[in-house]
Amino acid sequence: MQKKRIHIFTGHYGSGKSEVSLNFAISLSKTAKKIVFADIDIINPYFRSIASDNVLKKNGIIPVTTKYANTNVDIPALTVEVTQYLKDNEATLIIDTGGDDAGAKVIGRYRSEIPVSDTIMYFIINCFRPETRTVEGVMKILDEIRLSSRMDVDYIINNSHLMEKTSDSDIITGYEFARVVSNKTGIPIAFHSVMKVNLDKTGFDFQEPVFPMEKYMHAAF
Repeated sequence: MQKKRIHIFTGHYGSGKSEVSLNFAISLSKTAKKIVFADIDIINPYFRSIASDNVLKKNGIIPVTTKYANTNVDIPALTVEVTQYLKDNEATLIIDTGGDDAGAKVIGRYRSEIPVSDTIMYFIINCFRPETRTVEGVMKILDEIRLSSRMDVDYIINNSHLMEKTSDSDIITGYEFARVVSNKTGIPIAFHSVMKVNLDKTGFDFQEPVFPMEKYMHAAF
């Protein structure tokens, strides 16, 4: 996988975008100096959980969120800080979007400011979610996100799980499903994300990279 400065996480509602992007940011913070985590989910703002904000700051990560994410204002304002960090060549920017095409529209808002040559957009799938149980369902949401964001998806991330009930067979099912989607779309798999507690118990031989995850968010994926 290519090294780029900007990482955008998209996917269906409930696919686990926030948990994956948060883990990704923390992983990068081990080697990079200036990590910025931007929550631009104006539908279900991530920073309503102050504990997640604290996790970011504890790891030296700069949190950026919509202006009214912690208020009762119906339509949070998009922050100019995102534009600032899109232009900051010293910053590694992780962007957590809202779900589906509605969330991807926010990416479309910043489209003219995003340096595409220095950006990777990921599409996260969880085959245990109702709307993405089939390849056709995944393809529908993928096409909607592409259209709304006005960007191509560079990589697929397999985040198929049943939370604490995830078994070895579930991990294999998610792995095989992601490979079918990858073959159908021609989009490579960036990695298979697996909670460390499950990864420690499985002996499955993955062909693509595996990304061990911790559970940082208190809410369900």
